[in-house]
Amino acid sequence: MLKDVLLDVVKHTNGLGFIEAAKIEGTAEVTNISAMDVDRSVMLYGQLHNTVSEFEGTFGAANLGFLNWLLNWEYLNDDGSSLSVVHKERDAVDQPEEIEFKGSAGSPWYYRFMSGALVEEQLRTVRFRGADWDVEFQPSQKSIQLFNNAAQGIMQFEPYFSLATTDSNLTLGFGTGENSHRGHLIFASNIQGKLSTEFHWPIAQVMAILKLASTGNCKISIANVGALQITLDSGIGIYNYVLPAKS
Repeated sequence: MLKDVLLDVVKHTNGLGFIEAAKIEGTAEVTNISAMDVDRSVMLYGQLHNTVSEFEGTFGAANLGFLNWLLNWEYLNDDGSSLSVVHKERDAVDQPEEIEFKGSAGSPWYYRFMSGALVEEQLRTVRFRGADWDVEFQPSQKSIQLFNNAAQGIMQFEPYFSLATTDSNLTLGFGTGENSHRGHLIFASNIQGKLSTEFHWPIAQVMAILKLASTGNCKISIANVGALQITLDSGIGIYNYVLPAKS
């Protein structure tokens, strides 16, 4: 189970291509994960469905690409392999210190966590207090694929897209005016609610998130204050990606 959790967390952070470190806060009741990209264009707030007892405490997971490599390296993932979280007491508090990987050959490899003090200094995440969402819906797999196909074609010219409601349709806009490459798509129909302001969001980041989405596990929420949230339920955890808008 621990390996499945680690693979899931890495997939929804480092797997996006722009998040390299995450903060983990665990108690006996809940295991939370938060992260942010360098440009602060995406903030992640996640929670595992089942608590992980090995993750009690506050610590950081940096260099997630290295962790991903360890989790997939055949030498450490054969029939006789194992992994375990090693704890150490710091300031009278028991904290996860590292993960020990062993293959059948018995030669261990170690992935080090960041201490609670260091993670508070280097992995500060913005506290998201929530929003009153004006539009919420579950996109279809067809709509997700349509967005990704359009994004691949135009993102080399235009880095942002816009969202607007027309009647009961949610429309995607690509391009910045009549003097640019541009186009529009209907992303969802029969939408409840209305967007009053046109904001813009980064195509590359949204495309990377939506590539992890599938039918029934994705919800999109949009607020007129300028926030977009994409929620993915992996079955192991819920990952909320919040993107502040570009005006």
